[in-house]
Amino acid sequence: MAKKVEEPQYIMSALNTPMLNYKAYVMNWQEKIMTFLIAFIVGGIVGLTFYGGQFRDAEGAATDATQISNIVIFVIVGMIANFAFFPIRKKQLQKKRCMQLTRQFRSLLEALAVSLSSGMNIPESLSSAYDDLKVEYSDDAYIVAEVKEMIDGIQNNVPIEDMMVSLGERSEIDDIKNFGIVFDICYRAGGNMKDIVRRTNDIISEKIEIGEEIETALSSNKTQFNAMMVIPVVLVLLLRVMSSSFAASFATMPGIIAITIAIGFFGAAYKLGQKIMDIKG
Repeated sequence: MAKKVEEPQYIMSALNTPMLNYKAYVMNWQEKIMTFLIAFIVGGIVGLTFYGGQFRDAEGAATDATQISNIVIFVIVGMIANFAFFPIRKKQLQKKRCMQLTRQFRSLLEALAVSLSSGMNIPESLSSAYDDLKVEYSDDAYIVAEVKEMIDGIQNNVPIEDMMVSLGERSEIDDIKNFGIVFDICYRAGGNMKDIVRRTNDIISEKIEIGEEIETALSSNKTQFNAMMVIPVVLVLLLRVMSSSFAASFATMPGIIAITIAIGFFGAAYKLGQKIMDIKG
């Protein structure tokens, strides 16, 4: 099987400028540290809840071996949770970034539609949209950097349609990619750019509104799902604290096997629930 090639974080533009590749998300050090700490601590606590308290003496008292095993379990399960949660968190952050880019691209189309309706051409409309976007967003916003690169490209005789296609290819978003292709064809053929921009803006706005309505409708279900994922861990923790005989059963071989199988089903249910709750753009 061929090894999967990782996407680069940046792709060089026609102006030899490193432009963000939205298909690849690279976590910064703050995100990495927070993700590691949360996954390690939560995973360690869950590990102790289900597997802690091994090697007690005949009277049920903790021994030195119990303390050592608890530390080992905390570290091992915490590291496993860290490796498991990192891709999940990375995917969440990438999805959030794509949503931000989609909303910002909609703002670009709105600004372009207004400028084109007033009789401006595409280069003039981009310059006008750039000024509007800097007011609406910060200077380091994704779409502001993209539009600035397009304006610089026009000034250096780089075809605007090529840069729009480049944004679509890097965006990981079908609407932006399709707009880039249509923009390329129609701009070269002298099509009605005002109608194309307006219709694309209407389509993206409608999809965002529908997505928000679905998210609102599912918000209570997601809350219930998250609660159901936490409740079993809390119940087991309470039972272990309140009942020494129940806690002792976890230290037996049948108890370890049973709890491992239960965690397997628990993990499968979580994955299935995530797929059901996932909203495809």
